[in-house]
This record gives sequence, C-alpha cells and structure tokens, in this order.
Amino acid sequence: MRTSRRLLKQVRRALLAAFVFSGCINLLMLATPLYTLQVFQSVVPLDSIETLAILTLITGAAILASAAIEMARDMVLLRAGLWLDHELGQHILENGLKSGRSAADLKADARALEQFRAFIASPTINPLFDAPWVPIFLLALAALNPKMGIVGVAAVLLLLLLSVLNALITARAQGESLRAAERSGHWWRTVAGNGLQAGALGLSRGATEQWESCNRAHIAAAYSLGKRASVVRALARAGRIGSQIAIYGVGAWLIVKGEMEPGVLVASAILLARALAPIEGVIATVRQAVAAGSAYRRLKALPADAVVPSVVEGAQQARAEIVLSDVSFYYPTRKTPALRGVSLRLAPGECLGIVGPNGAGKTTLAALIAGAMLPNSGAADLDGIPIAKWQRCDGAPPIGYLPDEPALLEGTVHDNIARFTEASLVSVAQAAVRAGVHDTLHNLAQGYDTPVGPGGSGLAMRERRAVALARALHGNPKLVVLDEPELGLDGTSLRRLADVLAGMKAAGVGIVVATQDPRLLALTDTLVVLNAGQVQTQGPSAQLSRQLAVRRPAEAAAAATPAVGAVAHAGGTASVQAGLH
Repeated sequence: MRTSRRLLKQVRRALLAAFVFSGCINLLMLATPLYTLQVFQSVVPLDSIETLAILTLITGAAILASAAIEMARDMVLLRAGLWLDHELGQHILENGLKSGRSAADLKADARALEQFRAFIASPTINPLFDAPWVPIFLLALAALNPKMGIVGVAAVLLLLLLSVLNALITARAQGESLRAAERSGHWWRTVAGNGLQAGALGLSRGATEQWESCNRAHIAAAYSLGKRASVVRALARAGRIGSQIAIYGVGAWLIVKGEMEPGVLVASAILLARALAPIEGVIATVRQAVAAGSAYRRLKALPADAVVPSVVEGAQQARAEIVLSDVSFYYPTRKTPALRGVSLRLAPGECLGIVGPNGAGKTTLAALIAGAMLPNSGAADLDGIPIAKWQRCDGAPPIGYLPDEPALLEGTVHDNIARFTEASLVSVAQAAVRAGVHDTLHNLAQGYDTPVGPGGSGLAMRERRAVALARALHGNPKLVVLDEPELGLDGTSLRRLADVLAGMKAAGVGIVVATQDPRLLALTDTLVVLNAGQVQTQGPSAQLSRQLAVRRPAEAAAAATPAVGAVAHAGGTASVQAGLH
C-alpha cells in the first residue's frame, strides 16, 4: 500500500546521499588551506617551482572534483524534489478525494508539499548539509594551533547561539505572516474571479477595503518578521567579521611571540571562514527550514491509501440497495444538525422522492445518498459497503449525481462528462442522449470539445446543468440522485426531463429526486417528507401525495384566515371611527 511515509522514505535516502556528498565536498575544501600552508612552508623557503606546480595541480583537481560532486548533489536534490512533487501530489489528491478529506485539508496538504519540495530542491538546504561537517575545520584549526582552535570554536558557538535566537524570535511572527498572506491572497483571488459580478453588485469599494484590511495585517506581520530577522542577520555578520579580526589578531600575536608562522595564520583564516560560512547560511535560512520541518511533519502524518471495493467493470457489480441507519449530519457553521436520526431503505430500481420545506435537509440527504457528504454519525451503505467508498472506487461510480449547483472542472465538455478518463466520444454522446441534452451540447460552439473554464465559466447555467446531468448518466449507473433538477427548466425541458427519468425507471435504474415539482414526484414509488432535518413521514408516493394535496390547501386557508380577520378588523375599526366623526 502506498503511503506518504514510504514516499518520504525514498526522499530521505536522497537526502542521506546529499549529506554524504556534502561531506566529500567539505573534505576536498581542505585543499585550499593546505595549499596555502605548503606554499608558505615549502615553496617560498625552498624556491621550488616544481613543488608549486605539483601543489597547484593537486589543488586544482580537488577543486574540480568538489565542483563535480556539488553538481551531483544538486541534481540528486532536484530530482528528489520533483519526484516527490509528482508522486506525493498524486497520492494527496487521489487519496484525499477517495477518503473525503475537506477542501481546506487538501489545500493545506498541497501547500505543505510545495513548501517541502521547494526547500529540498533549492540551494537554501545546502547550509544544513554543510553545518554538521564544521567540526572538521575546527579540528584542522586546532591542529595548526590550539589557541587558534579556541578562537574558532568561540566564533562557531556565537553564530549557533544567534541561529537559535533567530528561530525563537521569528517563529510566531512567521506563522502570523503566512496566515495573513493566505487570507489576503484568498480574498484577492475570490474577488478577482468574480470581478464582473462584484463590480455590478456595487462591491468595488467594499471589496477593496476588505482586501486592504487583510493585506494590512499581512504587511504588519511581514514587517515585524523582517525587522527581527534583520537584527539577527546584522549581529551574525558582525560576529563573523569580528571573528575574522580576532583570528588575525591572535595569529599576529602568536607570530610576534614566535609560536606560529605566517603561513599558519593564512591557513587558519581560510579554515575559520569555511567553518563559519555554513552557520551563517543556517541563520539566513532558518525560517525556511522551520517551515519545511512543519510541512514534513504534516506530510508524514497523511493517511494511507483509502481502501475501496474492487469493482472490475464499473458499476455492474453493484445492486444499488441503499440503507441509511440513524444518520446525522452537522455543518460546521450551524448550531443545529442538518439531518438528525434519518433512517431509510431504498431497494434496487426503486424511485424515491424527497420533499419538504426550504431548509428541511433535502439537499443534504441527497448528497449523503450520493456519497458527496459523509455522515457525522450513523451509517450510509450501498450493498453493505459505505456509499462514499463505492463512489470513490476505480472505474465509473455506481451512483450518478446531479447537485443543485453543477461542479464542473477546467477542461472540455467531453472531459467533464467522462470524468476526465479515457472515454470515447460515442459513450459520452450516448450519455447525453439518455439525459436528453445531446442537442444542447451538440449545438455549442465546438460541440463536445467546447472549453469549460474553472467552475463551469464559459457556459450558461442551462448548459452547465446539461453537462452535469450527462455526467451523472455516463457509465450506466445503477442509481441516479438528482437535487432539484427542475431548476432553470422551462415547460418543454421539464417534460423532456420527466420522459428521461421515466425511461431510466423502466430500464431498472434507481432514482432519488429531491424536488417540489409534482410532475417529477409522480414518477416516484416512495416519498420521504423532511422537516427540520428529521423524517416526518415516509411511505408510498400515491398515498402520501394525496395526503399532501389535502394538507396544502388547508394550510393555505389557515394562513389566510388571520390575514382576512385582520383586514375585517381594520375595516370595522375604520367604520366605527368614521361614525364617531
């Protein structure tokens, strides 16, 4: 089973290889101070040009080898980052859709992947690989002279302390800056994506002020973060320069005392600079490293592949027997449940109608039956298996679903109907014919190849619903769930839809329709009446339709009676007042 841990384990192997390459690079970097030391101790005193030439060739070869290994390290990290972006990105999206993760979680997972990939594939990670090899240069410095080694250790400890300080004082500000930037960017994309409507609705000034408020918070957090980081960087730079001055000062003092030669001083300065460079780099990249660490922990905690039933030939193995047992569903923004304790059974090929007043939970119940929502409690099963798992299996889902707001993705009409799978034009056209929308889609500018923008932009609402209905019927589903399919249809289109549903019913396809239209309800076998998220009553459609037909005039008369009384009372009062006058 593919898991994020296994994918990240492959990346850890690449990071380990990069760490080993960094060790080789740092060992080869010792060639420069050794070259300087030999020049002062062997070449200059002996006036040996041959020795200089040999030393130069050896040092040049070491530098070339170091450059080659550094290129190999960068390529390993780049390929690891790109491989992870492709493989783990596919895992996040596919597994998230199959397991029903929320849109917010999917966006957060995608951001975490992007942060981690960008960090390991960029040069900003190199100081973290070089920093563990700093002791090599400190040991070499101490080998040249213990006092110089003490100066080097003190300088490294100072920069390490500044690095920890940088991480502590910028962690909170960095989180605030990222959250504020996300809010500002989200608001900008939302308004810009609906620019024409926002302008027509008079939102120009208000939307701009709201974005300005969000962006002001982002700017304040970014300024605070930058100010703190700038102070630490300035201190680190001053510490590095001070350390170089200290190494030269101590070295000059030792030379004057006769305890060290000038060549050792030059080599010591090179070793100290090489030891301090990774630490200063860590200070500069500590924010990115902290963010990448948080992203890695989130990616590592992702769930494994969702377990879905094996459906070899699309929906043909499904009988489409729906059983809901004590199902409840809560929206995060509401205090009361949208559905509470709903239980029902739908036999294969049965046609169910869902009715009720506005806000009764019809759309929520339809979405639960279609697997578009997951119940907070209770069970929603199809043939004994959770509906959500059936709908997210490989192949065509056994339940076709037409939501009240069509959800179309960027692509073509053909792509959306075929659910972005390899499907022939004939199968797509056949689904449109069964849905009764072939003429509507065929008469588009480019027919089934007509481009569809994000969210269905570029198509009229009638055309979007036509695409969504054809998609619901593509793949020969055993059950079709329709949420208010009569929206936006004229009389002719509604009659055509009723004929389509009647044909599906005759073919043995189960139908669930949430509607108030009596022409569509006439096709149903069973009715479920919802009220305030609960099943008020359910039973045969013929019986309940008569009861509802009798109840509605009575309710209308009862509602009209107070109004008539009020009018009569007002009229009587006016007559009395007129008589008094």
